Amino acid sequence: MNKKEILEKLLEAEKYFKDTEYQSIVELASSQYYMNLHKCEETLRNLPTREQLLGDLVEKLKGKSVYKTLKKIQEGCPEKSYTTLKGLTSLLTHILIEAEQGGTKFKILIPLVLEKINEMSYGLL
Repeated sequence: MNKKEILEKLLEAEKYFKDTEYQSIVELASSQYYMNLHKCEETLRNLPTREQLLGDLVEKLKGKSVYKTLKKIQEGCPEKSYTTLKGLTSLLTHILIEAEQGGTKFKILIPLVLEKINEMSYGLL
């Protein structure tokens, strides 16, 4: 990553991982940014990716109806369908519930899911 990409990742981490179990990683990366850019980049790699967080959240949803809907989508439900849109809006609701109950690390998924919901909404109109 170049300096700009590292800064963007650091700012994103500071925004989304504040007051989570990853805060110490973010604080370390922040202090390293000004002293050692390479170390900062290495530290930021210890944060979970969106894909990992999404996987963690989906695992937590096992046994709930949203999980079944998400599995249908994963198994090939047409992307531009009401079922897919319903699954994404349910997923967004569960992200918000998790964040409200202290799982603030999942907040980073909100813009991603909203973007997909918007794309799909326009495709279904």
